[in-house]
Amino acid sequence: MTSIKTFESEVSMVIKVIDIIKFESQKKRKLSIAFSGGKTPITLFKLLAVSDISWKNINIFLVDERWVPLNDPSSNYYMINMFLLEKINISNKNIHPIPYLSSIEESKEEYKDDLSRYFKGDIIFDIIFLGIGSDGHTASIFEKNEVNLVEDVIITSSKRHPYKRISLGMNVINNSKKKIFLIGPEKIPVIESSSFKKLPASNVVNPEFLSYIK
Repeated sequence: MTSIKTFESEVSMVIKVIDIIKFESQKKRKLSIAFSGGKTPITLFKLLAVSDISWKNINIFLVDERWVPLNDPSSNYYMINMFLLEKINISNKNIHPIPYLSSIEESKEEYKDDLSRYFKGDIIFDIIFLGIGSDGHTASIFEKNEVNLVEDVIITSSKRHPYKRISLGMNVINNSKKKIFLIGPEKIPVIESSSFKKLPASNVVNPEFLSYIK
């Protein structure tokens, strides 16, 4: 059975996550973090914004994005910017949104180029934060065939979810040094179900699962 570290509250879970980020940032000259969207990380972003963290050597990326303008409230960047980025002292060159260009293919290629410029080789994030949908998707990887796509950045879609998406591929997710799922208590049954191994999120190798009681 999958091991889930459970905290008494969402805030106590987030404090643990902030401690992880602080610890990792003190170990490394440069730290790369990829954040997911969704409602679960909002408390994390709010508390990160007032935390004693030096952002000078931290680079922030997105795990996935809806193909909408960055100022569209449905975009993950819009949410991260509102709750975190515009409230902290971080250089624009340290922020790596998934761009909205004239076509989704062009947007994908530009994000892939940005990753190549930063990592200068294999894309290996220091920390990647993931969520899980009620249908078992993670990042914007919804279907079994999308799990098996070998590109570093992929285009995805689902009849169950609006918008075309751009997402890190499963190979990039699995190459990350730390993979941390942040989940609300309502998602625990998804992970503990007997069918979990058939869902996209189960393809993440050796992740940590963090959740809370209330």
